Amino acid sequence: MVAQEDPASANLDVYDTKAGWWNPDLGDLVVPAGWEFLASGDAFVTRRVKAAGVYWSAWKPKNRRGGHRRRLGLLAPTAEIDAAHKAAVESADQRAAAREASARHRERVEAGYQVELHDAVVRWLDFASEHHDLASRVADGAAAQATVVGSGRVGRTKTLSVDERAELAARAYIRHHHTGYHDRLDSAGIGLDGDVDRDDYRRIKRAAHDEVEAFLDAHRRHQPGGGAAI
Repeated sequence: MVAQEDPASANLDVYDTKAGWWNPDLGDLVVPAGWEFLASGDAFVTRRVKAAGVYWSAWKPKNRRGGHRRRLGLLAPTAEIDAAHKAAVESADQRAAAREASARHRERVEAGYQVELHDAVVRWLDFASEHHDLASRVADGAAAQATVVGSGRVGRTKTLSVDERAELAARAYIRHHHTGYHDRLDSAGIGLDGDVDRDDYRRIKRAAHDEVEAFLDAHRRHQPGGGAAI
């Protein structure tokens, strides 16, 4: 049973209360001799201390208004904390070099993806040769707009093919930059106070969709006899 377990040999969640450290199962606790508090903040040191063995996870309890508990750090043997700090100092240069290499790798991957999406947008647009520069500008803007890291935009989703992402990204960019979409939103007061008339918004979206189609039709290659090339 938990009540019979030696707290110093168990990984526990403990809470900082006015009376001291407290655990839901064991009640009030005294920090074992030879232990100390390690504040959150240094992920490397925290991981090393956790990997070394026994520790207590220290939390600030939820307040009376609710919310979530807040992590404060760890309580763990001083020797393990000292060893982790020493390892952090000794490996600092190596870890910095690894982070720099990882950042460069991510930049290369991101740049490559930007080029891939740009090219897919150009293919999907299929503009006539005299509109090549416009197609490139639209593709540049669409790729940049759709691939902002952490944005949740279409360029970041993995559930669609690159060609599907390219179409959605291009349509969104054209809607925002080559139609009257934003002017009509402003005129309708949508987005100013959160009070959205759904019918107004649907009409604005439909009008923007029609303008996007007209924009595409005006610049795409057309086969003899009419109609855009597919």
